[in-house]
Amino acid sequence: MMLGALLLTGAVLSTAQAQTDLPYSSGSTGADGPLAFRTIPVGGRYGHTFAYDEIRKQYVLFGGFNQNLIAGGYLGDTWVSDGTNWTHLNPTTSPTRRSGARMLYVPWNGGRIILFGGIDANGVKQNDTWSWDGTTWTQLNPTSSPSPRYNFAMAYDAQHSKIMLFSGTGGVNDTWLFDGTTWTNPNPQNPPPSWDQHIATYDAERKNIVLLSYDGAYIWDGTTWVKTSPQDPAPRAGHGGIAYDAAHKVVVVFGGENKSQTYTWNGTNWFSLSPATVPPAVYSTEMVFDNTKNRIVMFGGQLAFGDGFSADMWSWDGTNWQFISGRTQFFDMNARANGIYNYTTINVPSGVTVNFIKNSGNTAVRWLAKGNVQIDGNIVLDGGFGDNNLPEGKGGAGGPGAFDGGHGGIRLNRSGSYVGSPGQGPGGGLPGTQPVNDGTIRDGKNALYATTPGGYGNIYIQPLIGGSGGGGGTSNDTIDGGSGGGGGGAILIASSGDIIINGGIYSRGGGRQWSGASQGGTGSGGSLLLRADRVTGSGTVDATPDGRIRFEAYYRTLAGATQPTSVNSAPVSSTDFNAVGTLSIVSVKGINVVQPPTGNTITPDVIFTDAGPVNVVVQGTSVPNGTPVQLRIATSTGVITPPTQNINNGTVTFNLTVPKGIGTLQAFATFTINN
Repeated sequence: MMLGALLLTGAVLSTAQAQTDLPYSSGSTGADGPLAFRTIPVGGRYGHTFAYDEIRKQYVLFGGFNQNLIAGGYLGDTWVSDGTNWTHLNPTTSPTRRSGARMLYVPWNGGRIILFGGIDANGVKQNDTWSWDGTTWTQLNPTSSPSPRYNFAMAYDAQHSKIMLFSGTGGVNDTWLFDGTTWTNPNPQNPPPSWDQHIATYDAERKNIVLLSYDGAYIWDGTTWVKTSPQDPAPRAGHGGIAYDAAHKVVVVFGGENKSQTYTWNGTNWFSLSPATVPPAVYSTEMVFDNTKNRIVMFGGQLAFGDGFSADMWSWDGTNWQFISGRTQFFDMNARANGIYNYTTINVPSGVTVNFIKNSGNTAVRWLAKGNVQIDGNIVLDGGFGDNNLPEGKGGAGGPGAFDGGHGGIRLNRSGSYVGSPGQGPGGGLPGTQPVNDGTIRDGKNALYATTPGGYGNIYIQPLIGGSGGGGGTSNDTIDGGSGGGGGGAILIASSGDIIINGGIYSRGGGRQWSGASQGGTGSGGSLLLRADRVTGSGTVDATPDGRIRFEAYYRTLAGATQPTSVNSAPVSSTDFNAVGTLSIVSVKGINVVQPPTGNTITPDVIFTDAGPVNVVVQGTSVPNGTPVQLRIATSTGVITPPTQNINNGTVTFNLTVPKGIGTLQAFATFTINN
């Protein structure tokens, strides 16, 4: 028999219910300073214009398209960034809402950004010219202009002090030059073909403009067009991003339709690079060179796969891409083993979704703040989806402080068994056992939390523990079974001031997917505990299905949806989090368990040859003597819960008989700390 040990949950805390006087104190020391996620242009976009203002040392963004933000989709907003956060400006004058315009920095008149053209919200192509001085937009009145167009190529030719514009939708293969006063058409010989997806940049090392077309690359020397040689492996434009890297003296190209490839041009050859980190495939993006940081910066675009509008900001250092900010930002818990953070204030900006990188102990998240907590974006601790593409032997991952789903049974022609793996956690779903078209034995069962028999957690959310995983479904002769979803995570947010939620906090159980043989079970929702003077706002708090939500505040006026219904009270006494106890299964039948256990039934932590009696040794840290410890064994045929044993001098031993097959072990305890 094989028996796989799992990572064990921490001991349960229970605190006295006496109320404290206003204001409530979270206990935060403030030692970790403010927690502030980076602001972004809400929603993302493509077809925008993007430039680096060399005088004011900031990035400037205007317009673009995103139908999720505004009726019709066309945007006319102006944003600036210092390279960390974005600020939405409201200049007194501005170009109309549009997409497919182009803009760039020029050194004229002390430094300006020039914008031309685009298509407006009424579908009308434009040929107006605008200047940005860092404060407001001013419409220029050149004596002549190119015809109205959008999605054209434009670059500043520093050698000749002129802006070059080429082709675009609504144009032909015409070339225009702008000197700050008027646009002129030099009518050069042998121009590139007309197209609406050209991209171009000025190559300062070779003092020419490099333009990409659908048939390769061209050079503009200020007078004539010449097609480059060699052409291959030249990238094709396809609305990718292009910029000159002055630090490395090469032209850099990224993306294009369905592409996440990086290319460079050194004036002689094209090179296809393989950086360790790569942004998602994106097109209709924009790239600029930051001469202060000596890096290329890319923003936005239309994602080739998934949600269509990028708000990501990336930088290129000549070797690798680095993520700066975007709609999804990660909170990495690896440096904090106990999961406890002491902040001054907490701010999650609008449009931002915070996901978590769990620490090695898979602790719950505890954010303590001396000041206010403002959540205008989303905090997401959801369990992972039981996706068919998960590695063999893996179910959906649990959120922080939660438990993984069971994996689907491995097909009979590989494993000799149909049986899936049970979901992890005290309320883990049972697996399917036989490939019969009957949901009672084929599909994995859903996990439980709040309704688990025997009381998994309590209304005080003590312990602060996440949801359980759904069970894995059965395989058939040739197809693996569906994996179970992971449990939603666990978080405490405590503030000595107010918690204002206009966005959302989510700890939903992971869903399941039909594999062709069976379905896994759904993970249970997790636990969300908010403790402050006031909990207000219009946002959403969601721990479905079957999770727990608790608001502890003197004033509770949250107007948004809360699923399931929250349990409410005034704040209870602060908990001494540093005294949180832990339990670990250290040996099974005399075989030491490596810490932390993997819980992976493909490569079990402990392997036996048959059913029979075993002893299980559990060690506790900061768990009082006499505390009852519960052992739970989930097997393919059911859950075994031997009688509780009291811990003594940090150790407790269980003696029991286990069945043949694969199973998972977990230990739990509940005790009270008097503050």
